[in-house]
Amino acid sequence: MTDGSGDMAECVRPLEPQDIPAVGRLFVKAFRKRGAAAEPSLPLIEHLKQVYLSNPWHDPAIPSRVFLDDKGDIRGFIGVNVQRMTFEDRPLRAAFAGSLTVDEPDRHPLAGARLIRSFLSGPQDLSITETANMKALRMWQKLGIPLDTQYSLNWIRLLRPAKATVSALKHRHGAAKLLFPLAHLADTTFARVMADPFRPHLEPGPRRLTFSDIDRSTFDRAALDLVGLYPLRPAWDEASLDWFSSHGAIKRSFGEPCYRLALGRDGKPVAAYVYFRRPNDFAWLLQSLVKPEQAGDLIDDMLADAHRHGCAAVRGAAQPWLNNALICRRTLFLTRSFYLVHAKEKALLAPFRDGMALASGLAGESWMRLIGDHFED
Repeated sequence: MTDGSGDMAECVRPLEPQDIPAVGRLFVKAFRKRGAAAEPSLPLIEHLKQVYLSNPWHDPAIPSRVFLDDKGDIRGFIGVNVQRMTFEDRPLRAAFAGSLTVDEPDRHPLAGARLIRSFLSGPQDLSITETANMKALRMWQKLGIPLDTQYSLNWIRLLRPAKATVSALKHRHGAAKLLFPLAHLADTTFARVMADPFRPHLEPGPRRLTFSDIDRSTFDRAALDLVGLYPLRPAWDEASLDWFSSHGAIKRSFGEPCYRLALGRDGKPVAAYVYFRRPNDFAWLLQSLVKPEQAGDLIDDMLADAHRHGCAAVRGAAQPWLNNALICRRTLFLTRSFYLVHAKEKALLAPFRDGMALASGLAGESWMRLIGDHFED
């Protein structure tokens, strides 16, 4: 529809295949900080097609959306991924909204809110974001949707404080890497003088789980068994989980994935996790699967493994079944991104209040290569 001048009315509509290059340009400008003239690489274009149009759980009824200005140009985008889930043997559709971006927001001040409203009006049972920034948080809250504190917490466990400081600086100022020898000396000296208060200590206990390295396919098989620990959980099968975990394994900005598994006396999986480790840098937890009462064993193993491999610290987004164990292990909690969940049927929010909804990491939107990868040609 046009006005008398021939201009179109601003609108929000579903993402179409021909929109991908324009969305790629928005993504580069908003998230890669390369300037307005930067063009998306072919690998980025291909990944956007896979994630938003060829995902095995892609649902045309719950699409990603674009905002068009009065010239018909794409000026905003909200990426949407559907997770098929179950709750009390009932199939559900959860829609995760990420990658919200608006070009020239001063000229289109309502575009972000219109994209979010359009997303929330969809037929999904659960509407979720686990990567909202402060601006997006305010938009959701204006619609009466509060943040979920348990799932919004991010955490950092320092292992080598001086190296962790230099690593954080290095990502902003590459020359800071020259300080690593000094940081190594500082951490070594501090550990000797203070008896290394940051070094993980594994105390044997009656419920001690023994973890070992495994490959991704073994982790996926274990995850299919362990997903039953959570009342609200993804409806993974072998094919869908392989697709998500294969994408999740590529995080070139985070390092190499490490998969760890603990078996019970009967030889069946009792706990598993995958995290990314890199010497002299921050390790990053992608997914844990464990009973809350055994979470301490998993955290202790991950900290010890990261320390053995020279990591400066371990960080992750909240997975609430880990929180009590993390609090007891000199962990810093902070907010970096916000988790929000909305359901028309309020009973579906109970697993989130209880901290037992498996709806983050591989079961959310953090499997995407857009989080932690780079896409140069």
